[in-house]
Amino acid sequence: MATLKDRFLQWKQNRSGWKKAGDVLFWLLLVLLILPGPRKVIATAVNRIVLLVRTPSMPGSSSGVPLQETDYRWTVRDLRGETVPMDVFRGQVIFLNFWATWCPPCVAELPEIQKAYDRFGEQVAFILVTGEDPARVEAFFEKHGYELPVYFQTGPVPDVFAHRAIPTTFIISRDERIVLSKKGAMNWDSGSTSRMFEKLIR
Repeated sequence: MATLKDRFLQWKQNRSGWKKAGDVLFWLLLVLLILPGPRKVIATAVNRIVLLVRTPSMPGSSSGVPLQETDYRWTVRDLRGETVPMDVFRGQVIFLNFWATWCPPCVAELPEIQKAYDRFGEQVAFILVTGEDPARVEAFFEKHGYELPVYFQTGPVPDVFAHRAIPTTFIISRDERIVLSKKGAMNWDSGSTSRMFEKLIR
């Protein structure tokens, strides 16, 4: 019965240089994907690459899904623990994003959301909602240098904002219509996104 050493010597002798490199890379990636920390980093990196080509399409000619008064009757908490009723944002252009720190696609799109916020934050209400512990989110933001308006879910959201996956993002116009609804990570700093925001804030 061949020992581990014999198998290694056989592999070394029978495989070309490129094949050996491929084998090593394969096993290295396999080990990294098994470990929780590296797995998240790799998944986030893959999602960042996908974002280079995945940009949200502009709203069509339809006016969007109209919101009802009851759709604003829910609350969130800010980092200070204070309750914020969602109806304080009525009449504004709203970027509503449901996310979490443990979600690689969510983490992947945060740099683009930060850039969009830096550009349009004074004219668009950015609302990033998560169900996580505030201390964890605050530490995550501090570590990565994000300065985004983050809020914490206190209960179920209205049906119109119901979602089964994160990230999920809704863009709401000043006349209280959902003009864009997107599931999954997107490049929110793209040219088409900028044009959309500029059109909505006119």
